Order: sequence, then structure tokens, then C-alpha cells
Amino acid sequence: MLLRNFDVAQKYFDYSQNREINDTSNPKIKGWYKFINNNLSALLVKDNQLDFIYGDNMIRISSSHQVLLETKAANTSEFILLDGSEVLIKFSFTSPSFRFNFPPFEYLDDEDSSWEEYVTRVINDKQRQEKFVKNLKE
Repeated sequence: MLLRNFDVAQKYFDYSQNREINDTSNPKIKGWYKFINNNLSALLVKDNQLDFIYGDNMIRISSSHQVLLETKAANTSEFILLDGSEVLIKFSFTSPSFRFNFPPFEYLDDEDSSWEEYVTRVINDKQRQEKFVKNLKE
């Protein structure tokens, strides 16, 4: 299963072999990834369903899941994935001191310039989930 790097267009992660590769051939992908705090963070389509990975945790996203982004300090925020009121995944990340005014790829929305914001918007919006799955369907 091949995932595309959110920040670098020609970098991919081969999930089955657990390694990053560079590829210029624009291969078929099953999702997107970024390493956060040395942990793999990924949104992917598996069995025509949306899954989220952080570290060793893979979670099948359903309507009961929600992501909260909380600002903790000037450039530190917290990502919290909830199932109802239960916290499933929580991690801190550093926000850049500057903000791009454009997304890393042309087909993302303007507000999707950071990985954490992009993941939040996909998980929290049923229509975006469906679009994500449709675009990467098996």
C-alpha cells in the first residue's frame, strides 16, 4: 500500500514494507502521510473505508469520530481524535511561525496548508470523507 507525502510531491511511504521511497512516476496511492514526532500519521483508504494511522494505532473512521485542534502555546497545538467523548489519539505538534497562503497541492482547499488541519477537516466532514474515499477507491 503506497501513501503519498503531504509535503513532498515525489516522496512516498510503502506501508507494507515500512519504508519511504522517492518516485517520479506518479504511482497509484491509497492515502497521504506525514511523520509527526517520529510517528507515522496517515489518512488512507482500505476496504473502501477511511482509516487514520498514528504510530501503531489504526482507526477506522466512522460518524462518531471527531478531531479537535487546541492551541497550547504560541506555536504549539494539540491534535485530539475522539470517539464520542473517549480520547483515542492525542499528540502535540509545532505550528510553523509563518503560514503558507496556498496548500501543498493544487487540488486541496486553501485552508488545508497544514497536515493537521487537513486531517481534521476530512475526519470532521462526512462529505470530505466520501470525496477522499472516492478519489482513492480500490
